[in-house]
Amino acid sequence: MLSDQTLGIKQKRFFWKIVIPYIVLGMGVVLVTGGGSWDITNHILNKPESFFAEPHLILYGGVAVSIGGFIGTLLPVQNKNLFNLKFPIRLSGLGIFLLIIAGPLDFWWHDMYGLDGLLSPTHLILMAGMLFTSIGSIVGIIRIENKSERKTGVILQGLVFSGAWFSLTGFAHSFSLPFSKTDYVDFNPEPTFAAIFATIVYPIVMAFILITSAKVNSGKFGYLSTTGAFYILIMILSALLPNPVLVDTIPFYLMNLIPFVLADIIINKSKIKKSHYIAGAIIGSSFIFSYFPLITYTYNEVMFDRLVWPSMIPLIYSEFIVVIFPILVACGAVSSIIGTVIALRASRRIII
Repeated sequence: MLSDQTLGIKQKRFFWKIVIPYIVLGMGVVLVTGGGSWDITNHILNKPESFFAEPHLILYGGVAVSIGGFIGTLLPVQNKNLFNLKFPIRLSGLGIFLLIIAGPLDFWWHDMYGLDGLLSPTHLILMAGMLFTSIGSIVGIIRIENKSERKTGVILQGLVFSGAWFSLTGFAHSFSLPFSKTDYVDFNPEPTFAAIFATIVYPIVMAFILITSAKVNSGKFGYLSTTGAFYILIMILSALLPNPVLVDTIPFYLMNLIPFVLADIIINKSKIKKSHYIAGAIIGSSFIFSYFPLITYTYNEVMFDRLVWPSMIPLIYSEFIVVIFPILVACGAVSSIIGTVIALRASRRIII
């Protein structure tokens, strides 16, 4: 007869055999999003690139990692019925399919139209693949944890949730940044629409991801903060450090941790009724700082319409932020209500 200690070890090993493929799925998306963010920065800096540029290698390496994770979810050891994993497997399978076809389609698009902008049909396919894969990863991890009563921990979950955050942000960037005009097509959003879209959608995305990360781990401090911390880290590595002019803004950017930790405390430690809405408002009202430096291009289009050289980003950002800061904070807090409501509903569906 097995001792309690031996039984516990076997259960722990079984848990990790089941959950690791979903972690690998999510980690692949993190690599894809990090490489994509770095690639945007290189385009802003007008750096020469080839197919084998470092951001591209990271991006396509991430696709390969996610494919490996998906294959792992199909192995016989996976008990799909016990852990209710049919939905995350199907969703991540669709995501992997889109990630695989996005590469050849993007090559065809380049062959037909030359350099492409941020918003293109092939990039939308890639971002949809990233989003479906990351959501499938999250749902799989949470459902396995709830059935086995074991935890992967705040570090691994924070990384996976940050991948979903970047995936949604990719869609938001596509319809708010003026990076989609080429010699053949002009998909740039109209400036006023772009500014309004950013003001509404960015806070929704932030509140949705961060509140969901907290609610699926109800009462456990640290998951929201860790997700926010990984987003900040990836942004520093992919958007700030590659641009020498923005290196000095890193201490400023690290202050984004403050609203994340405060929201984490309120939602998990306070006894305030509907604390998740207060936490969401704090998160949403800080979007203007979290989406630095790219958001500079969005509001510059509608306020100044200047040519934004990479070296001018801090100056232009500081000029418009002092003018519209109160409006953006208020709008962000209000928009976050939508993201919080979606998060509450999504978290209930995830933990079924």
